[in-house]
Amino acid sequence: MSPVVSPLSQRRVDLAPHAPGLVEAVAPASLADELGIEVGDRVVGINDRPLQDALDFQFHAQADRVVLDVERRGVVLRYVLDLEGDEYWGITFADPTFDGVRVCENACPFCFIKQIPTGMRKSLYVMDDDYRYSMLYGSFVTLTNLTEDDWRRIEDEHISPMHVSVHSTDPELRVALVGNPKGGRIMEDLARLERAGIEFHAQLVLCPGVNDGGALDRSLRDLSTFGERLLSIAGVPVGLTRHGQERQSKQLRMSRTCMRLLPGKQINVRRYSRDEAEAVIDQAEPWQERFRRERGRTFFYLGDEFYLMTGQPVPEADRYDGFPQIEDGIGITRHFLEQLETYLRRSRRGGLAGATGTVACGTLIGPTMRQAVHRFNDHTGAALDVVPVENVYLGSEINVSGLLTGRDLLHAFTGRRDDGPLYVSDRMLSHRTGTFLDDTTVEEIAAKLGRPVVTAAQLSDVARDLRQRNRPRRAA
Repeated sequence: MSPVVSPLSQRRVDLAPHAPGLVEAVAPASLADELGIEVGDRVVGINDRPLQDALDFQFHAQADRVVLDVERRGVVLRYVLDLEGDEYWGITFADPTFDGVRVCENACPFCFIKQIPTGMRKSLYVMDDDYRYSMLYGSFVTLTNLTEDDWRRIEDEHISPMHVSVHSTDPELRVALVGNPKGGRIMEDLARLERAGIEFHAQLVLCPGVNDGGALDRSLRDLSTFGERLLSIAGVPVGLTRHGQERQSKQLRMSRTCMRLLPGKQINVRRYSRDEAEAVIDQAEPWQERFRRERGRTFFYLGDEFYLMTGQPVPEADRYDGFPQIEDGIGITRHFLEQLETYLRRSRRGGLAGATGTVACGTLIGPTMRQAVHRFNDHTGAALDVVPVENVYLGSEINVSGLLTGRDLLHAFTGRRDDGPLYVSDRMLSHRTGTFLDDTTVEEIAAKLGRPVVTAAQLSDVARDLRQRNRPRRAA
């Protein structure tokens, strides 16, 4: 690398907190750190062109020669770099999409955003359907709002992998499920991704009696026609909050366009019963066996909720093939149990004798969590308690840990005579804002409860915290 750095101007610009190209963090030992790029700088251009977003930076910064324009306190610095390619820049932007988030133009009858009450984290009310977030963060998109310019950019810059909410490959049914006439071309859209060499994951949000059964068979049959660019298919059960159920009780009908396509029909969304969930598992297994024969992997994975709500064990780790959709909650229970096994093998017995605390979780994972913590206690000598927490904020039907709010924790633990640490899943918090769904913070909840509140991803994280708390203190 042979950088040449020079000031281009003395322009002074007042930057907004989320100004385009604003650098939020610089990783140690990265190329940006080596160049002296600082938090608060603004990347304004690359290779003599304005920077569109973080994806634009990723694409153009991986070249043999890079010209980077960085604005610092009103002065634009130009870095002229001869590189070897595939550099680790280590830049995190305050807002990865400099022009805001692409808003959803669909009307899905099970849209979660339309089911949440007021007073929650502000970002939750943004109905995004942005292909850039799909690649950056694994957000699922419908592809219905892509312009031809968007398609060309995806193809030219090879924006991959994409995460696509398919729901159904039947054109008419998908139109009804996304509430948009553009939804009917899903197979053509996926075929275009495949032709461009773009890898993609598919998601089916399954609604009982709507897109499972024969409709699910059709979707899997159609999706199986794609080659190696289709990386995985997930089937997850629809979720309804208390507010979503009230919305459904009003018999919300499809748009006029959908009614013309499916005269006399409407999409009535409801939760799965235990018997219906068992039927989905039974239906999935022959497809999974077929895919393992034909593709060498399970390929079609069901959301953990299907197994947990029926009391069936989640599949073994090798059935998840490296957990390709774990960010969507696919296999997270098995991954948690595998991590526990690893910890128990590597840690000494009795190492946490006398340590106490409480593990809070959603009611769905409650029985599994109790079994896991019992094994943890038996091995370490700790005396952790498990408290499944009812979701009173969104409704008891929402029973997963990741959707519990700070107020749910207050409702469950206020008044308890326990000052030991309260351990909660890190999935309850936004990795970006550090807040619960209701915009409360860990510190606020800890202060109101009068006890430490600690986020953890695995029980090994809990063990690490307990070890630090119970470590003998040296005399002054």
